[in-house]
Amino acid sequence: MRSKRRSMDKKTTLPQETLTDILSRLPIKSLTRFESVSKPFSALINSPDFISAHLRRSSRHFTFFIRHFHNPSGSNFSFSLTSNQPIDVEIPLLGSLIRFPKIVGSSNGLVCLDISSCYARGFVLWNIARKQYSCLPSPRISDSRRPFWMVSTGFGFDREKNDYKVVRIVGFACERGESPVVMVEVFSWRTGCWKVIDGRAIGACVIHEGQNGVVINGGLHWLGNSAGKSGGIQKFILSFDLNTEEFRKIPTPEFSAGVCVKIMGFKGLLALAYYPSKGLVGRPAATDRVEICVWDDYGGADGKYWTKLNSLQLNALGYPVGVTNETGLIMRKLDGQFTQFFLCDPSNQNYRRLHICEATYSCDIHSYVESLVPVSAGHDHRVTEEEVLSEV
Repeated sequence: MRSKRRSMDKKTTLPQETLTDILSRLPIKSLTRFESVSKPFSALINSPDFISAHLRRSSRHFTFFIRHFHNPSGSNFSFSLTSNQPIDVEIPLLGSLIRFPKIVGSSNGLVCLDISSCYARGFVLWNIARKQYSCLPSPRISDSRRPFWMVSTGFGFDREKNDYKVVRIVGFACERGESPVVMVEVFSWRTGCWKVIDGRAIGACVIHEGQNGVVINGGLHWLGNSAGKSGGIQKFILSFDLNTEEFRKIPTPEFSAGVCVKIMGFKGLLALAYYPSKGLVGRPAATDRVEICVWDDYGGADGKYWTKLNSLQLNALGYPVGVTNETGLIMRKLDGQFTQFFLCDPSNQNYRRLHICEATYSCDIHSYVESLVPVSAGHDHRVTEEEVLSEV
């Protein structure tokens, strides 16, 4: 009888490749149940190869992670995940937060939140699908010797090293006539540590306040301009290579006064969307369209690096507020007291209505995919939201 049972077990055992293929098609909620079935199942589901296989499938089905503002101060806010209709998401550590958390970025199912009251002093990595989060150690650069002026941040994935990185660019206050002093530090998900890096390539510059770095083709990008004693103000894009951890400056096209500029990724290329500012009252707009242009490192036939892609009618679609999957521009249109969102392809101007945000004031939109990527690479204790609730 025992030999017969052993032979049946051997016949019903699936090859590892087949089992991996079947399980990688399941949603995270189902996979977390399998983790408790047996140690082999748990080991498989948490293995790097399986996490990558599952991510390749889930990346085809992205959704939106949205922070909603319901009043001008931002004190009344909420978070949701949505593809068609919003689903409210509870924020971990919400009761202990001094102010509303800021979304630094979203990459492969990990969301980076800035939970500090100011100057990006505290961060959390959060896997919404797995209901896990990890509080990062405190940054190393402080204002103990010199006061901060402004801090910019970014979050992205280093494909070469299989590492997730948080970048913190700190600008210090300076006396009149002095050039701004800038320092940079990077947190590595793989090592669990912050390190201060060489930021001399940035030079004397100012990164526009409130910006988060936009991830495009393995790099983070911010809008900035030169600052110092000599020379006029020059606008540029500050680019940070997540692998080499080196900065470079990319010149921007010439813009007329009263134009807003937004960095975006389009089909793997760095792109800019520029449009008239809404805040200039009494001054006629330079244009009533959103212009899109893309950057080519090698230059075109005429030697120009920026190429105009297309333009969109402002009155029809509104203003750009985000990008999804590097192919679609998210447009926000105010119609009286109502807000409408559209997803537009700049290359052919096709668009469709998005039912993603019902905020009465404003919202912050990021692309999001479900994944099994852990919030720490083994160097730190991962906390589940259920553990927090059991301790309260």
